[in-house]
Amino acid sequence: MSTVSTAGMRAARLVSAGLILLVLSSVPAGAGSTEKPGLTRVLQAGGVVLVLRHAATDFSKPDEDPVDLDDCRTQRNLSAQGRADARTIGRGVRRLRLRVSSVLTSAFCRTGETARLAFGRARVSPALLNTITSPHDARWRAQIRAARRLLGTRPDRGTVTVLVTHGVVVSDATGLALDEGETLVFRPLGSSRYRLLGRVLPREWRTLRAAP
Repeated sequence: MSTVSTAGMRAARLVSAGLILLVLSSVPAGAGSTEKPGLTRVLQAGGVVLVLRHAATDFSKPDEDPVDLDDCRTQRNLSAQGRADARTIGRGVRRLRLRVSSVLTSAFCRTGETARLAFGRARVSPALLNTITSPHDARWRAQIRAARRLLGTRPDRGTVTVLVTHGVVVSDATGLALDEGETLVFRPLGSSRYRLLGRVLPREWRTLRAAP
């Protein structure tokens, strides 16, 4: 049985300004948080990595202490709105006819369900596991390095890689924050380097249309 303890670790999430500056230095100059014109064409051309925070969750049922990764009943799971949002993302991806290659997720149920509802499949990657309770030790540093490698790895030509994870993992790896269900679009540059191209909220997938 796999568990994640939460006792005494939440204070570790107060990331220092120095760490934020260090993390942001891994993102090349020109990366921004504003969606850029032509994002639809960028998505359709492929060669990008989509990083999703799991869809909306039911905060009335928080993660237990400890969490059993094999038992969804011990975890905060998707709400009805979250499941609807995941399906909306999936319809948008299909409307744009994106060629999705790998779909990697955290081992938590809310990430796996988001991936399956949106993309029809999911494969667990330890690099995407929730770090909310992790001390900033050697194991945490190794995981964040692994997450950055995924962000910097180019997918096969014309395809997109999907990573479904937690907001804190994205923050730890990139210094960026995102809402539940939000997608960040990155251009992987190799060697754990990447450039942020845009953001897509769940409802915005409805407005994206395939380029003629």
